[in-house]
Amino acid sequence: MSAIVIRTMKIEDFQEVEAFLAEHFFKQEPLMLIPQEDTTQSEVIPAEAELHRSLIPQNLSLVAVDGERIVGVVLAGELVPDDLEREFKETEQKEVTCLLDKIHKFLAGIERQANIFEHFGVQRALYLYMLGVDTSVRRQRVGSRLVAATIELGRQRGFPVVTSTCTNLHSRRLMTGLHMECVLSKDYADYKDEHGKVVLSAADPHTSASVVGIRL
Repeated sequence: MSAIVIRTMKIEDFQEVEAFLAEHFFKQEPLMLIPQEDTTQSEVIPAEAELHRSLIPQNLSLVAVDGERIVGVVLAGELVPDDLEREFKETEQKEVTCLLDKIHKFLAGIERQANIFEHFGVQRALYLYMLGVDTSVRRQRVGSRLVAATIELGRQRGFPVVTSTCTNLHSRRLMTGLHMECVLSKDYADYKDEHGKVVLSAADPHTSASVVGIRL
């Protein structure tokens, strides 16, 4: 464990980070494992990779490295109040064509409802978009170290709050274990289409999403 070092993500890391996330995030995230009638709907869309690339220049994303190998990733960026409304409107207007569209729509709704800016009385926050850890180093507190380092980075960069949306039980336990407050939780079973069918049929125990935050 002592050999694993956490550092700021660089743009040169992008290709390795995307390959890492494909293997250690998207193939592990319970929401991405929900069976789809058309299996192509579970593919990661190009817009997702572009979002990841756009975050790197903010110098708020981190990697955990064991020697030359990336074993953990945090993608993070600045969030302001207008972002919540803009992202909600964009997801509401966008045609849902894949699983990620469904997930984004749900998350934009719960984040708008939680409104961490009103909750904490702030005008900016450091938002942790994604946390991934190599399966070979699980249970070595790499995830906890990455989140703790993100919180410390937020403090150093003058953010009043660090926030995230936990999409499974593991991430919620990790982040609340680091004293992040659960601002709002919502069950996936409550997210239904116009026909009353549950859109995200997540398996136990990962049945809800939670918006969490910590004042710095």
